[in-house]
Order: sequence, then structure tokens, then C-alpha cells
Amino acid sequence: MSLPHGLTFNDKKVVVTVMHGKSLKQLFSSAAVALFGLVAAGAAFADWAIDLQKPNSAVAEQMYHLHVVITLICVIIFVLVFGVMFYSLYAHRKSKGHKAANFHENATVEVVWTVIPFLILLVMAWPATKAVLDMRDSSAPEMTIKVTGYQWKWGYDYIHDGFGYVSTLATPLAQIQNQEVKGANYLLEVDNPLVVPVGKKIRLLITANDVLHAWWVPALGVKQDAIPGFIRDAWFRADRPGIYRGNCAELCGKEHGYMPIVVEVKTQADYDKWLAAQKDKYGVGKVAAPVIDTKTYPKDELIALGKTVYETAGCTGCHGPAGKGVPGQFPALDGSKVVNGAASDQIALLLNGKPGTAMASFKHLSDKDIAAVIDYTRNAWSNKAAESAQPVDVAKVRYGGKLPADAAPSADAKPAEMAKPAETAKPAEAAVPGALPAKIYFAAGKKDLPSDVKVSLDATLAFLKGRANAKVDITGFTDQTGNREANLELAKERAKAVRAALEAAGIAKDRINMKPPTEITGGVDNKEARRVEINPA
Repeated sequence: MSLPHGLTFNDKKVVVTVMHGKSLKQLFSSAAVALFGLVAAGAAFADWAIDLQKPNSAVAEQMYHLHVVITLICVIIFVLVFGVMFYSLYAHRKSKGHKAANFHENATVEVVWTVIPFLILLVMAWPATKAVLDMRDSSAPEMTIKVTGYQWKWGYDYIHDGFGYVSTLATPLAQIQNQEVKGANYLLEVDNPLVVPVGKKIRLLITANDVLHAWWVPALGVKQDAIPGFIRDAWFRADRPGIYRGNCAELCGKEHGYMPIVVEVKTQADYDKWLAAQKDKYGVGKVAAPVIDTKTYPKDELIALGKTVYETAGCTGCHGPAGKGVPGQFPALDGSKVVNGAASDQIALLLNGKPGTAMASFKHLSDKDIAAVIDYTRNAWSNKAAESAQPVDVAKVRYGGKLPADAAPSADAKPAEMAKPAETAKPAEAAVPGALPAKIYFAAGKKDLPSDVKVSLDATLAFLKGRANAKVDITGFTDQTGNREANLELAKERAKAVRAALEAAGIAKDRINMKPPTEITGGVDNKEARRVEINPA
């Protein structure tokens, strides 16, 4: 095989090819050309930088200098060892008449090559130990922040200031899907950075909600594993204001690369302004009536908004763009019983999350955003759920089943809407405690009616007697723990016991619809998984 040799300049790339079939003179000529090419390439690459991030804390400075010192030691060792080796090979080669010496167990050599490495390691260990001790000394902090890792975002709680928030990747989905030009901070930008004042010792209490994570910001000299069930601490003191970026440094799942960290260091004056704005935003120190969005939005508007929320709030990370999930890891939303079941159950799941799983709470989203993403998932893919959700439905679940008495309507809601439920309710029903929907809670493993069933039965009777043609649906609930068939059978028996009680009270059988049991999440002693619910048909 014989190819031409030469030099090619292509932007900043230099390609030199020296091939077989050439004379020694030609090879030296090619080598000279290649050397010239390397010099030209060196000039072209002069603006490149391969190094650690510029340190912005005392610990990061120590790390950087330690890195430089150890690298220099390694280079010196490399030059000395290989220099001696190559000199020996050249100066004592066989062609000069040298013969290899034959000796065994030279005590002097053994001592030298043991003591010298030991001394070198001692020299390296001294600054390394000092850096590690400084890195771990989180005593006497001037500020403490709790950091929680989720799949795939970070939660920051300013525990002494009474507020917290979630920090999520802010890179647009269109850039990730190569539909737009990637930004300067592609995959290294977030919606809510961690904000701290310059010059203050910041202690971090680091943990995780689901799997192993690691909070790593090289410029600040911080890298600490976040372990579920444990709290580890770290600290830093930023020397200069600015924005410093990092990543999760543990392989925490399929979206690991979409979990950046951004720390914004402000001057004390700017930080005080930011802190005051955050306290005002989260209502710290205020006792204000909650603002409830009572406006009824068109379904199409909510679905369109819900698609955006689904793609930007982290839902696609677990459940995928097509709602298929990851078998054995994350459940599919397409065809899900929860998504196609009662809207209140899906709202509760989004607000409260599911402990022990990757399903985190999304309470930080607005009522409208939660209602929108619920309507989107209930009408996307193959889902055709009958129930939809409005922001006021989310608010009711958020506040324990009913709106707070002192709640104020949102700016775009009509004042009358806040009083609408009470105005449309008939006096006969309003006077009955526990008006529909009524919930009857059974003892664990039992199908006998509980002693407090009368309140729920009275509410159902009042509802049916006040409406000649009205019917009710009876649904038994169970969880997915233990024997599934036995759980479903127990839920059916409980529902039948409630139906028998209504029939005994004079309600015709054709006014009672028996619904299939509904499976929900929860353990064997979960209260909501031991209920029978009566709803208007």
C-alpha cells in the first residue's frame, strides 16, 4: 500500500501522512514538513485551554495547587526514570561491546528504590492531608442550606429563612432534540440557581430522595455524595461574585446528564435584596389568605398548557415523551389506571408524590399547571378519561378536601365563583355532615361495616331522596400490596356490604351502581386503600 505524503491544513486541523514505499531522504523530508505543520498547529490551538476550572474558594485553590504539584512530581519522575532507562539502553548497547552484569539481591538498590518512593509519597501526602482536613471542616458556618437530590433535579431549602425551591434543567427541549441551535450553557443552565452571598461560609446538608446523587461544583471545591436516608455535610466560601456551574457526579439514572447545578454568588447587598424578594414571594413571616384560581378554563387551553408542563417539569425523564415509561423502573402513563381513574387520585399523587419511589411531590407547581398536565395526560396517547380537572379541583385536594374559609379568588376569577359551591347546594344536603362524595373506611382485612358508617349513609340517603331520578356509584378501593386477587375480592365484599346497608334503608337496587374495584398506591395499612366511596352517578 502506497499513498502520497504531504501536509493538509483544514481550519485548525493539521493532517500529515508519511507512507510506505519512500526513501529515507523522503521520510526525513516528510518529517520536516510534519514538524512545521505541528508548529503551525500549535499556533492555531493557542487559544485552547485544558485545565481545571478557575478556583473560587480557598479549598478549590488548595485542590488546584495540589493537582499542579503532584502533576509536576509525576513529570519529574517520568523524565528521570525514562531518561536513565533510555540512556542505559543507548550508552551500554551490545554494539559498543558492553555485556550485561550478572548480580542478585543488591541491598543498596533495594533500599534506594524503597526509601525514595516513600519520601516522595510523604511529600505528596502532607499537602493532600491538609486539603482534605480543610475540606471536611464545616464548623462555625454563617449560613446553612439543605440540598436534596431528586431524579432529576435539586431541591434547596434555606432552613433558617423559611423557604425553599426546586432547581430544574432550563435548556429548551428543542435544543436537546437538535431542533434549535444549542446555547452557550447547553445542559448547564437551570431555572432556579442556588443563590449565596460572597465571602460567607456556607454549610450544605446534602441528602437524596430516591437514588444516589452527588453535588459537585469544581470551582467551589465541593463534591459530596447525596445518599437517601443519610445527611452528609460539606461547605464552601466563595471568594468572588459570579455564576459557577457543576453537575450531579453519580450515575443516577437515564436522565443523569440533565441534572446540572448552578450557584450564583452575589454581593451582600444584592443577596439581601434577593432574599427579601424570595421571602415576599413565598410569604415568609406573613399570614395571608391563600389565593385560589377559581376560573373555569376551556379544556383545549388546559391540554395545550399541560403538554408544555409535561415536557419542561421533568415528567418526560421518567415517563417518556410518549408516556410509555421504562418497564420495571417507571410506570407508563399511557393506559394507566391512575391516569384513567378518579381525577382526585391523580391530583393527590402529583401533590404528595409516592414515598420510596422516584415519584416526587410537585407541590411547587401552580394549581393551573397541575390541572393542565392532568388534563393533558388524560387525553394524550390512548387515554380517554372521562373526568377532567380544573385549578379549583387541585386547590381542594391541596387544602385537605375543601377550600380554606379565608381563601381569596385570583385576579381573573369572578368574586361570585368563590361562593358558588355553597350557593348551589340545597339546604337539605348542606345540613348533612359528609355530603357526597361519602367515604367509608374499613378496618384492615375486614369487610364488616365500621361503627361510623351512619354519617355516610345519611348523606347518601339525603342525596337520593332529594332527587327522584338520581343514582349513586359505589366503588371499593384496595392497594397493590400482597395477594392481588384477595385484595380485589375484599374490596368487592366491602362495596356489597355498603349496598346492602343502603337497600336496607329503603333505596331501590336499580339506583345503586356497583363499580369495579380501584387499585391505588399505598401499603397494607393505608387508610385510603381501605375505603368504599359513594359518588353521584
